[in-house]
Amino acid sequence: MIVTILKVLAVLGLLLNLFLVIRKSKSILASEDGKEKWDESKKYIPYNTIVGVVANFLDVFGIGSYATTSAGFKLGKSVRDGDIPGTLNVGDTLPICLEAFLFAALAGVDGLTLGVLIVAAVIGALCGAKLVTKLNIQGVRLMMGVGMIILGIIMALRVFAVGPFGLVGDGLKLSAGRLVIAAIVQFILGVLMNIGVGLYAPCMALCCGLGLSVAATLPIVMGSSAMLMAFGSGPQYIKAGRFDLMAVITQMAGGAIGVLIAYFFVKTLDVKILTIIIAVVVLLTGVMFFRDYNNGKPRRRNS
Repeated sequence: MIVTILKVLAVLGLLLNLFLVIRKSKSILASEDGKEKWDESKKYIPYNTIVGVVANFLDVFGIGSYATTSAGFKLGKSVRDGDIPGTLNVGDTLPICLEAFLFAALAGVDGLTLGVLIVAAVIGALCGAKLVTKLNIQGVRLMMGVGMIILGIIMALRVFAVGPFGLVGDGLKLSAGRLVIAAIVQFILGVLMNIGVGLYAPCMALCCGLGLSVAATLPIVMGSSAMLMAFGSGPQYIKAGRFDLMAVITQMAGGAIGVLIAYFFVKTLDVKILTIIIAVVVLLTGVMFFRDYNNGKPRRRNS
């Protein structure tokens, strides 16, 4: 039953966001700014497609697509800073819903635990998206800088199994008290998804630390990520038009290819060294956002 519900929601979320993007693209391409960004983004089609393939391929193995995609956009200067949060949340919705559909059979967790944690993440994403869509370019740079630093540290902690990142439980459900705690943290993680802090690693640490097994945690992680983007942050960013349309298209196509390659052709992958490298790159990306934020501050004139 749980598997069927997850699969149906994943398909509905995928179709919903495709429909919303197609509908919004008409108004975007009708505006001068939209046409300018569309033409500007064409030269990054090969690069952004590769970013989508690599990021979502790695997402299947637990590294997370947000970190890699954010770093790729920033380092390649292929998406404007102000459009990165929206492009992340809209462009990765299709591949992550596909991922949730393909891996839904892993579900072995208690239905109430799964449902509560997914809903909490979706509500958090809705609240966070409303905040981030109202930020100017400086606000986005500051929040992305903070997000990348936090995410880089989390990735490093997970690699070396520090603190809760090294705990592994064996349960399939959470007690009432632990479920409330987990729901509150999931809400916060849903908010943080809007500034590039991927949910995968901290959610894994949270659930395992509270006593759930890895098998029970995987559907929570994948389901939460897919649902919060499909029904939470994604539609909010689409409505506000705060995303790069061409980059979203390349993320959708490249991301889907990356997920399918991982699912059908690669069964195991030693990701420890790769995760460390990406963690360093993500930390450097955070520094770059802070640098650009500092450079964008108005300068006082000498009297």
